[in-house]
Amino acid sequence: MARVGCYCSGKFTQRIRRSFTSADGLINESTNCLLLHGSTLYAGTQEGLFRLEDSVFVPVCKETLCGNIRALAQLDRNCIAAVSERSVYLLQDGQVTLYKEFEEPVVEVCSGKGFWWVLTENQIFSFVPGTAEVNLHRCLEGGKGQCMAVSDENIYIATETNISYLHGKRNEWKNLLPDFCSMPKQKVLSLCFDSAGHLWVGTESGAAIYDNGCLWITPEKLPQLPKNPVYKITADRVGGRYFASDVGIIYLKNGKTKYFSAERWVPDNAIKDIAVSADGERIFAATAKGIAEIDCCEMTLLDKADYHEETIEAYHIRHGFVANRDHIENYDLASGTVHISDNDGLWTACNVAAEAFRFGATGDPNALRKARRGMNALLFLAQVTGIPGFTARAVRYPGEEGFGDGNHEWQLSPDGTCEWKCETSSDEMTGHFFGLSVYYDLCANDEEKQQIRKALCGIMDHIIDNNYHLIDHDGKPTTWAVWDPNLLNHDDKWVFERGINSLELLAFLKVAHHISGDPKYAALYTEFVRKHHYVLNASRHKIRDAHICHIDDNLGFLASLTLLRLEEDPAIRALLLCGLEDHWQYERTERQPMFCFIHAIFTGNDIDLLEGVQSLREYPLDLVFYAVENSKRKDLVYDTEQEAWHESPQILHALPFDERNIRRPDCSCFELDAPDRHYAEEGTFFLLPYWIARYYDILREAESSDDE
Repeated sequence: MARVGCYCSGKFTQRIRRSFTSADGLINESTNCLLLHGSTLYAGTQEGLFRLEDSVFVPVCKETLCGNIRALAQLDRNCIAAVSERSVYLLQDGQVTLYKEFEEPVVEVCSGKGFWWVLTENQIFSFVPGTAEVNLHRCLEGGKGQCMAVSDENIYIATETNISYLHGKRNEWKNLLPDFCSMPKQKVLSLCFDSAGHLWVGTESGAAIYDNGCLWITPEKLPQLPKNPVYKITADRVGGRYFASDVGIIYLKNGKTKYFSAERWVPDNAIKDIAVSADGERIFAATAKGIAEIDCCEMTLLDKADYHEETIEAYHIRHGFVANRDHIENYDLASGTVHISDNDGLWTACNVAAEAFRFGATGDPNALRKARRGMNALLFLAQVTGIPGFTARAVRYPGEEGFGDGNHEWQLSPDGTCEWKCETSSDEMTGHFFGLSVYYDLCANDEEKQQIRKALCGIMDHIIDNNYHLIDHDGKPTTWAVWDPNLLNHDDKWVFERGINSLELLAFLKVAHHISGDPKYAALYTEFVRKHHYVLNASRHKIRDAHICHIDDNLGFLASLTLLRLEEDPAIRALLLCGLEDHWQYERTERQPMFCFIHAIFTGNDIDLLEGVQSLREYPLDLVFYAVENSKRKDLVYDTEQEAWHESPQILHALPFDERNIRRPDCSCFELDAPDRHYAEEGTFFLLPYWIARYYDILREAESSDDE
C-alpha cells in the first residue's frame, strides 16, 4: 500500500424529510402560505387555516377561517394575522377576531416602523397596532401590488411595473423603473430585507440584492444567487437564506447554494412559501401537493452505516442475496418486494466485501454473520447451474415473480427446485472474484476457504478451458464474458473491453493462484503479462466515452482493488497504477466515494479523500428512487463531449448526491430527470466505500471508541 493520509470524521448534519398531505389532516393539500410561530407551524390552505399538532394538522377556527387563506404574518410576539380574500383576521391568546374587511383583495400583511401594514391590490394602509386607526392610506403606482417589505428604515412595494419606495414626512412615492436604473427588468415576485438593511428581490428570472442606493447585485455578478423564478424569500438567524422557486427550495449559506427539489425533498417543485426556524434546523415548504418538513439531525458516518445495515436487513435480503426493492407504493419500502435483478451475484458480492472489510476493521460478529450469509449465496450461484465452473446471474423460486414464464434466459435447475438465469457476464465474474477473495482473506475458516477455493478455481478452469469465455447451457459463449486475447488484442470491435477485461482476467488469475497456490495460474498470469501484454492494456484501461457508459467504471475499480491487493511486483504495479490514476482522473467529476478511496489507498494521493467523505455525507438516508426534474435549473453547466457521440447533452459536473437520485456506481451520475420507478436502492454502495476506507485506515471516526 502507498502511504496516504487519514481523515478523522466527526458528526455532520444529516437532513431528513417527511411530507404532510390529506392523510395528515390537510383537508386541501394545496397550501398557499406558512408561518412558524415559536415552535408551532401554521398553514394557510385553499380551505382554511391549520396548525401542526403532534404530526397532524388540525383546523384553526374552522367556522370562521374556512376559506382560502392567502397570507399569514407575525404582527407581534402574540399576534398573528391571517388573510382570507378581502378580510384580515387576528389570532391572539387562542381567539380569532375579524380585524378589518377591505374593498378589494388583500395581498400581504406585515409589521414594521411601529405600525401594521396591509397591502391590497391597489392600495397600502398602515394601522396603529391593536386598533383600526389608519395612519396611512396611499394608492399604488405602477399597477397592482405584488408584495412588500418593511424595515425600521424603509418601505418598498413591488407593483406590476416597478418597485415603489415611501419617503419623506409625507410618505410620497419614489419609483424604481428598470429603464432608468440597473434593477432587473423582470416582474418582481417577492421582497425581503436582511438584518444589514439590504433589500432582497425575487423576480421571474432569479434573485437580486439592492443596497437602497444604486447598486444591484444580480446572478450575473454573484453566481450563488438563484436564476430561476423566486416567489418568496426568507432567512434564518444563522446566515441561511431560502428561496421558494419553481425548482424546489434553493438554500444559500456559507457561500454555497443547495437545491431541495421534488420529489426527494418536497412534494412539488413549485414552492409557494417557506417557513424556517431561527436556527435553520427545521424547514417547511408549501406546495400544491402538500407540505414538506426538512429537519436536521447530527450523526456520524458510522451512525449512517448502521442505518443502512438495518434497512438492508429489513427490506433488501432475499435468500441471502442483497438486492433493490421493487413495486413500492407511495415511497413506502414496506409495500414492495425484493427485486430479482440481472446482477444479483455482483451486488451481493459487493455486500459480502463490505461486511468482510467491516469485520476486518472492527471484529464485529454481525459483520461476519452477514458476510457469511452472502458468501453462501454466491457459492450457490456457482453450483446451481450444474455446469462445472459456470455461474448463474440470479435464481428464482416457485411463487416468485416470473417463475415458469418461459423466458429463454431462465433455466430450471438440475434438481428442479428453482430457476437460474444464464447469459452470465464479466460483471458477475468480477464480483465473485472480488467479494469471495476479500472474504477468503478476512473472514473464512478452513472449511470455507476450501469451498471458495473450489468455486473460484472451478470458474477459472472453465474460463481457461473454453478459450477465455464463459460457455452457457446451450454450448455457446455468453455475450459479454470475453477475455480471449485474440479478440481483445486483435479485434477492433472489442476495443472498449480491451483494457477493462484485460484487467479483470489478471485479477482472476492472481486470486486463483493466491487461494490455491497452483503454479499453473501463476504461469498463465505471466503469459498474459508478457506475451499478450494485458498489463499494458490495463495501463490505460478506461476509454474516454463522454461519460455515457458507467458499467466499466464500476468493474474497473473493483478489478483494480482485487488485483492491487495481491500484486507485489513493483514493475507490474507501476503500470496498473497508471491505469488506476488515468481512470480516476477521468471519473473524479462524479465524486464517487469508492473511486476516491481506492485511488487514495493505492496511489498515496489523497487529494480527493475529503471529496469521498463529503459524498458519503451527502448520500440521503432514504434511497427511494423519486421522480426528479432538475433540467429546469438554470445554474447548470453542460458538457459538450457527448456531441461527438451523437448523444444527448449532459451536465459537466455531477450534482451533489442529495440533489438527485442515488444510483449504484455502474449507473449515470448525470441523469437530471426521471419518473417515479417504484423502487429503492440498497445501501451497499455506501457501506462498501465506507468500510474499505475504514479497513485501510484512511478514514476514522472521531468517536470511534464505541465501535472498536
